[in-house]
Amino acid sequence: MKSPLTTTRSRKVPSLVAAACLHSAVAAQLVGCSVEVDTSEVSSEVSVSAYTTSGCSTSVVLGLSKQIAEEVGCMSPGSLVPLAAGGNLVFSSNAVLPYMHETAKTDLLRVTQTKTVQVNSGFRTLAQQYLLYRWYQLGRCGITAAATPGRSNHQSGRAVDLANYSSVISAMSSKGWSHNVPGDPVHFEHLSSPDIRGKDVKAFQRLWNRNNPGDQISEDGSYGPQTEARLKKSPATGFAVGATCGTQAAGQQQLDVVMIDGPDKLAPGARAMYQVTLKNSSGTEWSGATRISVADGVESELYDSSQWASPTEVGTLASVGAGAIDSTAQGVVQIPVLAPMVGEESAVSLDLVLTDGAMPLGAIHLAMTVTPNGDEGTSTDSDDHDSEEEEDVGPTDPGTLSGGCSTGGSSLGWLALALPALVIRRRRK
Repeated sequence: MKSPLTTTRSRKVPSLVAAACLHSAVAAQLVGCSVEVDTSEVSSEVSVSAYTTSGCSTSVVLGLSKQIAEEVGCMSPGSLVPLAAGGNLVFSSNAVLPYMHETAKTDLLRVTQTKTVQVNSGFRTLAQQYLLYRWYQLGRCGITAAATPGRSNHQSGRAVDLANYSSVISAMSSKGWSHNVPGDPVHFEHLSSPDIRGKDVKAFQRLWNRNNPGDQISEDGSYGPQTEARLKKSPATGFAVGATCGTQAAGQQQLDVVMIDGPDKLAPGARAMYQVTLKNSSGTEWSGATRISVADGVESELYDSSQWASPTEVGTLASVGAGAIDSTAQGVVQIPVLAPMVGEESAVSLDLVLTDGAMPLGAIHLAMTVTPNGDEGTSTDSDDHDSEEEEDVGPTDPGTLSGGCSTGGSSLGWLALALPALVIRRRRK
């Protein structure tokens, strides 16, 4: 288990990341374009690329992914709207990003009126897809196939993978959800909602430019080496300035969960420690005596009697490793859990509330899958191929040049494919 992170963190970029950046530059030069690659951090926060060789949950880029989703909402209202777990809508991991196209959301919630819907994966940002693709390339996290960033069905804003898919196929179909991908039985798409792939890439480009006025890139929605280089060194917990429209502006809530570092899957009876990064946007300091308690006051099935203060209280900020958290600062709390003994794969969750005296400051939602299948520690995101027809795309294809000589994927993977053939093969699910 990693030691607790402090509120002002700094981490050197691993040598593997530096090598990836070097390959990105070499690959770009092969096709006649230039890319400036800098392996330095853009802030004191840990960068996206630092997680290519650690962990198996994309919840480590939760803060950045929320900002990207909110920026998409600013660019195109209704394209992505908040989607909260609750009632018959169950999230199986912290990696499930709570956003969806508004029409797809409406029809999904109509299904939950009569059926439990257990979501393994929904909308993903390019930050999440970048990590999944790198884990796939490195043979990590149980991922046997992954789409290149920018091309996953799950970047469309209208796709979900459901753990209990077999029991809801008819109900999903009756509400406009197509069960349409051969060989991927968990996958559903709401085809009457627009496919917004590319909007999350453009949203990231806008966020990068907003926060880096001296290092601007094209805002064209095309994922290439310049965008990838900036993504890799972007802070996983999000930029200083996020989406800036309406109620989605940064700092509109007191508490924001911007990273959850912990497993998607646990074995029955296993203990785990989730390191949760909290952002204080209240304007006032949270003291070390601020309490973290179970939201409904009832003992959780994840209660760990050896480490919690009581069956309904995890502890205080001081006792869980954060101490006081200054106004406008971040702090990392450690939430221990004990997985229940179950005989079949089960999604479990823990809803916590941060309280200063009698005043609630905000909520913390943890979700995971308890699995007796021997696949603990792997990702809950299932196999995911490129979704368009297979086609040859040469290095000067006009659809891939914008955004900085776009390679259509991770630089190491692109180089491995490009050197033998100087052509990229796109796959179809």
